[in-house]
Amino acid sequence: MEPNVSIEPPALAEAGAGSAAQAASQLLGGLFLSALFGLGLGARMGGTALLQHALGVPAGLCAIGLLGVPPLYVLLTLFEAPISLSELASGFGRALASVGGVLGGLAPAVAWLGVTIESQEVAAFAARSGLAMACAIGGAPLLLRVFERLGGTALKLKGGLLLCGFALFAGAVSARTWQALLPILGVCS
Repeated sequence: MEPNVSIEPPALAEAGAGSAAQAASQLLGGLFLSALFGLGLGARMGGTALLQHALGVPAGLCAIGLLGVPPLYVLLTLFEAPISLSELASGFGRALASVGGVLGGLAPAVAWLGVTIESQEVAAFAARSGLAMACAIGGAPLLLRVFERLGGTALKLKGGLLLCGFALFAGAVSARTWQALLPILGVCS
């Protein structure tokens, strides 16, 4: 009898491919990496701004999850879309991991730009650009995955319009959250 040998870490081997534990680890990993981007943004101002930015960037992503995903599921259910809440939550966890990965990759560059650029407006533009780019890269696969799950032509039309509205809503909620919480964007004191 051969021993059961797996190259996966024990936590992932027990959790399974689409489990809640794996979705939670993706979600937390994305939030951690987005906090690194926040630290890069806060390097421009130093001190407590480091913490404020490190908490503010993930807060914008959490706002999308808490304020956008549940209503999206309800509306998809009203249109009788064949998608479950667990599938939508798992997709959001993967999207957040992608957003966090992009933001984590941009963190060193944004820290370097933040401390070397003299203009506050240009630094804020670099921050907004990085946040928007990461959300577009991470959010597009989620929207496309949900769109692929929709059935007939009529449902695809309604669902496509709904997903476009969700993308606009998610962008507005995250932008407003970041505008309120991130001093580099010029509103906070």
